[in-house]
Amino acid sequence: MRLYYYCSSCKKENSFKTKATNRFELQEERGNHINERCNSCGSQVKRRVNRVHAKPNLGIVLAGLALGVITTVFLWNLGWIATLTFTIPILAFSYANNMSSNFNKVMVDDK
Repeated sequence: MRLYYYCSSCKKENSFKTKATNRFELQEERGNHINERCNSCGSQVKRRVNRVHAKPNLGIVLAGLALGVITTVFLWNLGWIATLTFTIPILAFSYANNMSSNFNKVMVDDK
């Protein structure tokens, strides 16, 4: 999942990757604060774990679209073309959106 934060100096959005699926795991992994360097201005940014937000990963959606196209090619003669071509990417986006929504809903207390 890709997490985002805003730089306090240049107001640009920056991102970082993590294996954490919720804020509790992120707090265990990084502590109460995220210390990152801004990609635009280079200043050191210190953000609380609750100030970080998640967005759906478009890589999952693109992988679902590719899987839908591949299955369409193999199942062309069975008549399931439209169902699989459109259903797989929609399910992939729904999964990615659900993961980011679950991350954004939960806030943690400082330890």
